[in-house]
Amino acid sequence: MTGDLPVDVRDTLAQLFAEAGKAARERRTETALAALLTAATVVENKVPESDRKRRLIHGCERAQATATDEPLVAAAYCEAMHQRL
Repeated sequence: MTGDLPVDVRDTLAQLFAEAGKAARERRTETALAALLTAATVVENKVPESDRKRRLIHGCERAQATATDEPLVAAAYCEAMHQRL
């Protein structure tokens, strides 16, 4: 599933999802949300239209929605998105 993403895009998203997940687990909500917002922008602008793109966008939205009240759920979304890359 990595073939349709340029290496730099995949690496950038992997770094952002890892950062967001770690920040969420540590309850650093602002950092998690900032990384997720950046990741969502990268997905919107750099990932080709596909099921993967739709799932990544959905994951970013859900992680952002749960980061404050359910940070471990947000971290799980980040891990799932990282694996989807």
